[in-house]
Amino acid sequence: MMTTQEIEGWLGTPLFLVPQSPGTKIPMVKYTQETMESTKRDVYRVMLEHGNVAVRLGEFSGGLCAIDFDDDGSLEAFLKVNPVLQGSARWKGKRGAQVGVRITGAYPKPCAERSTTEMVEVNGRVMGKPLYEWRSTGNLSTVKGVHPSGCEYSVLVDRPPVALEFSQIRWPEGWPVPGSRDEMAQLLRLHGVPWTFGRSGTGNLHPTFFAGYMAHKERLLFDAQTGQHYWYAADRGIWISMSREEMQQRVLETARRVLLDQMASTEDPRLPALLTRLTVSFADQVVDLIGALQVERNPFSRPDSVVHCSNVMVDLRSVPYAMHGFGPEWMSRNQTPVRYVQGAGSGMWQAFLDHALPEREDQVLLQRWGGLALLQRNRPQVILLLTGTGGGGKSTVAGLVRRLVGDENCSELRTNHLGSRFELGNFHDRTLLIGSDVPPDFLNCEESQFLKALTGGDRLAVEFKGKSGAKAVVGDWNVIVTANSRLKVNVQGDLGAWSRRLLLLDFSQPKPENVIPNYHDVMIEREGSGILNWFLEGAEDLCRVMQAGRPFPVTERQRAMIDNLLSESDSVRYFVVNHIRASSMSSDSITSEELYAAYMAMCNNKEWGPEPDKRFQRRAAELMLEIHQAIPSNHIHRSDGQQQQARGYMKVVLTSSEIA
Repeated sequence: MMTTQEIEGWLGTPLFLVPQSPGTKIPMVKYTQETMESTKRDVYRVMLEHGNVAVRLGEFSGGLCAIDFDDDGSLEAFLKVNPVLQGSARWKGKRGAQVGVRITGAYPKPCAERSTTEMVEVNGRVMGKPLYEWRSTGNLSTVKGVHPSGCEYSVLVDRPPVALEFSQIRWPEGWPVPGSRDEMAQLLRLHGVPWTFGRSGTGNLHPTFFAGYMAHKERLLFDAQTGQHYWYAADRGIWISMSREEMQQRVLETARRVLLDQMASTEDPRLPALLTRLTVSFADQVVDLIGALQVERNPFSRPDSVVHCSNVMVDLRSVPYAMHGFGPEWMSRNQTPVRYVQGAGSGMWQAFLDHALPEREDQVLLQRWGGLALLQRNRPQVILLLTGTGGGGKSTVAGLVRRLVGDENCSELRTNHLGSRFELGNFHDRTLLIGSDVPPDFLNCEESQFLKALTGGDRLAVEFKGKSGAKAVVGDWNVIVTANSRLKVNVQGDLGAWSRRLLLLDFSQPKPENVIPNYHDVMIEREGSGILNWFLEGAEDLCRVMQAGRPFPVTERQRAMIDNLLSESDSVRYFVVNHIRASSMSSDSITSEELYAAYMAMCNNKEWGPEPDKRFQRRAAELMLEIHQAIPSNHIHRSDGQQQQARGYMKVVLTSSEIA
C-alpha cells in the first residue's frame, strides 16, 4: 500500500487526509475539529500509516473533488466526452471508480444524479439508474486501505488530478449537471411559479419568482448599506456593481430567455403573449424585490484571513496555506491581479528593499502593511507614510503595492477634496487610497481629519452622483501617502489618535546609479507571484496579531519617529508641555520675546521648522492657559540698567533641556 507521503505526491497539495479505522470508513479522529496544521502532528501521521486513509474533499484540499461511478459503463460514457480526464487521478474500492479533479473556481455542493430514462429496480422500488455522484466539500473519499467488503482500495491512474474549471467538465447528453435540479426545485419552492394563466387564457408574469431566479441563478443582489446592485462574475470570482438600468436590462434578457426556452420545450400557444409583458415596469418590480428577498442587509463580509488572488482564494489560517476555488459565497468585490504560485521567489524585490530600506524592522513593517492592503480591510486602523528625498524608492513601493492590490481597487487621495459632496462616493468598492508626492501641508489642513474617519471604522454619510439621499458606509480603507518633504500633521489636540494611527518609513538612502523607469512594473512582471508570497507572509503574521487583539506592531525606533513627527507638527504644544513649568513664585516670569527665543533654540536643536513669531504667540497664549493656567500680562519686569515692563507670563519658568 501507498505511504502517506506517496499519496501526497500523487494527489498533490494542499491535501487534508483523515485516518480511518482499518477495514472501515469510520474516522479515527474528530476531523472537523482538525486544521491542516494539526494534521502534521506525529501522532496524526502515525494513524495515517496504520489504517485506512481518506481525503477530505473540496475547499479543505484546495478544490480537489471526485466524480464517483458505480459501473464501468457510466465511467466510459463520461470519459468519452472528457478525454482530458482520462489521464486524471483515478481510484476504486469495491466497484466502479472515482475520478479526481482539482477545480480552480467555483463548484457545486455534493449530489447524486440518476437517469430519467433508464430505470432499475432497487429494493422493490423502480427508480432511475445511478449515473454518478458528485463529491466535494463535506465528503470523504477513501484512497488507501481495505474496503468494508474486504477488497483493497487500488489506484487505477497514478497521475495527479487534472486542474480545470467546473464549466470545462462535459456531461454526456441527457445527463443532469450537478446541482441543477436542486437549484430550480428550490426556486419553485421558495418563490412559486414564474407565470400563471387565467380562465380566459390571459397570462401574468410573477415578479417574485424572477427576483428569486435572478438572485440565485443569475447571482444578482442588492447592498442595502450603499444602495448598490451587484452581479457575480464567475470567471473572476468577484461581485461587480451595476446601475439600476443595467439591472433592469439583465432582468428583461433573462426573463425573455426563460420564456423562449419554455416555448421551445412545451410549444404552449399561450406563452408567446407573455413576451409582451416584459416591460421596464416589470423589470423595475423585479429589481426592487431582489433587495427585499435578501435576509442579509450588508452581504459583503468574508474572513479577514483570506486573500483573493487571480487564480485562487488563499486562506492564511493554515500552513501551508489552504487554497479554495472561487465562489459567490466569498462575497468578494476585490481581487489582486497577481497569480498565487506556492514557493515563488522575489530576488529582485529583496535586493531593492535591502538598498532602499536597509533596516530589517522597516522591511517587516512594510511587509505587514502590504499584507494588510491585500486583506482589503483596515482593522488596525493605520495610515502608512513614506517620506524621504526623490529617487529613494517611495514611488516604487507605492506603485508596486498599487499593482499588487490592482489598479481598479485603488483611488487617488486628495485631502482638499474630502469635504466635497461626492468625493467619498469615488472610494466606493475601492480598498486602497493613495496620496502620491503630496505637499508638506497635506496632513495639516482641516480636511485631513477625514483621514481618521476613513481608516477608523467610523460610519460615514456617502452620496453618489445620480442618486438621491446619503448612504452610510464604514470607514475601513487602507491609506498610503508618499512625500518628498517633511510632513506636518494637523493634530488638533488629538495626539493619541494620530500616534496610534500613523506608520512612518523613511527612504533616505542615496539614489541608485542605474535607475530603471517604472521599476515596480518590471518587478511585478518578472516576479509578481514571488512578491505576492512575500506580502502574504506579512498578512499571515498580521492576522495572528489581530486575532490576539493587539495593535499594529512597531519597534521603539519606529515609535520614536512617529512621536517626533507629531511633536514637530505641533511644536508649540511640545514646547509648552516640555519646556515650561508652572511656579508658585510671583517673581518667576518670562517675556514673550524670551519665550520665542527659547522656542527657536529648541527647534534649531531638534532641526525642526519653527512657526513664525505671530503665529507662535497666538498658539502659545492658548496653550499656556490650557496647560499652566497662565494668562498674558503686560507687567513683566526686566532690568538692564533701567526698569522696563514687557508682555509675557508670570509664575512660569523655562526648563533648560533642548534649549541651551
